[in-house]
Amino acid sequence: MADSTLTIEDRLAAGDVVRRFFWLVDHGRAAETAALFARDASLTFGPGSPRPGTIASADIGPAMVARQAQLNVTTRHVLTEAQTAVNGDGSIAISSLLTLFRSEDEGRDSYPVSVADIEDVLVREDGAWRIKTRTISPVFNRA
Repeated sequence: MADSTLTIEDRLAAGDVVRRFFWLVDHGRAAETAALFARDASLTFGPGSPRPGTIASADIGPAMVARQAQLNVTTRHVLTEAQTAVNGDGSIAISSLLTLFRSEDEGRDSYPVSVADIEDVLVREDGAWRIKTRTISPVFNRA
């Protein structure tokens, strides 16, 4: 797929990868998200994130295992896909808006702690769409 067209099948499959990541995290299965990333992937948390920086390739798996081990943390990621486009190299760019609800105690206060822009680039690897880059850029944060 080197041209600028995007089949409905590819659009749906790529969107499923983006949504599955957050569903897995929200359901205590964050370790499984590592399989959604390309071998040379990066996951960047922008300024305003609790821990800004980039996690690259082989470090994504251990980071997601550590997230899964946070048994006291309950999250729900509410995701709205805003735009999907094909890049010149055949990768798919998906821009989303994320509203994050997070609780670190049994009270589970239900208010959004962050609203962020998510920029994903997905590539085809081993016959499936995988996240090559994900950048999470908080716009609003609850102090």
